[in-house]
Amino acid sequence: MSDNWNGKEYIEGEFEILEERDLGENRQKPPPKQVLYVDRRPPYITYTILILNIVIFFIMNLAGILFNWNQNLQLIIFGAKVNELIAYGQYWRMLTAMFLHIGIAHLFFNSYAIYIYGPMVESLFGKVKFIIVYLGSGLIGSLFSYMFSPNPSAGASGAIFGLMGSLLYFRKRNKNIFRQVFGPSLFMIIAVNLFFGFTSTGIDNWGHIGGLIGGYLIGNAIGMHREKVLEARKILAWLLIILLFFFGMKYGKAKYMVNFRPALPSSGDIIYNSTRQINIFNGQVQKHAASFNSQM
Repeated sequence: MSDNWNGKEYIEGEFEILEERDLGENRQKPPPKQVLYVDRRPPYITYTILILNIVIFFIMNLAGILFNWNQNLQLIIFGAKVNELIAYGQYWRMLTAMFLHIGIAHLFFNSYAIYIYGPMVESLFGKVKFIIVYLGSGLIGSLFSYMFSPNPSAGASGAIFGLMGSLLYFRKRNKNIFRQVFGPSLFMIIAVNLFFGFTSTGIDNWGHIGGLIGGYLIGNAIGMHREKVLEARKILAWLLIILLFFFGMKYGKAKYMVNFRPALPSSGDIIYNSTRQINIFNGQVQKHAASFNSQM
């Protein structure tokens, strides 16, 4: 995105404009320029999210050292996505999972992606709308993972794919400016990452797909910076998002609830044994720690 904006809060599309000439009766008005309004303030919401992710990572690891918890137990206690626990009422895990990371490399790559895409989306959508895009698409990523991926998972990349999905909405609204800024590169990045997710183990690609769809839907629901919020198409987009969550949560609950109530982590009944298995259901259902997925 160009930095040479001369202090303006908008970008004029660099389109070919017909000059008005003396054409007699056939004189035509030049086509209007497209104007894209942007938020010129520093991207402090992006930086806040980055700091929050880093602080939570170090707090989680410090707790692991103090209480002798290994990484998998840390992730579950701090709120990773575990389908059975969500099905029994721990819905907050769909939010907290996007702020947890599985190792320093996972944290680094996701932080770098947020640093690259966060300021762009924050500028195009504004502060409040950026928060809605990030959290909303992250939740939809968690929802898709909850519905279709049986393994526990954690990571910010559902929200990161949501940022890319919101940029696809930007393309819908301003194709020429999108082409000037991104060209085909954004589509290539999305395609490569999804392909890598399908062909690799330990990556929650359903979270990626859900985040991408969620970012596009939420972009349609809220619009870009200074774009009107109350429009029929935006209301329809919100309705679609609500229905997605309603039926998605019902589907997940029917899929993961069992005929006995598990001992939830908050009750202190998790037992982590020497065979590296997390016993959530008092010996009846076990999740192998090695099955933890990242949304890298």
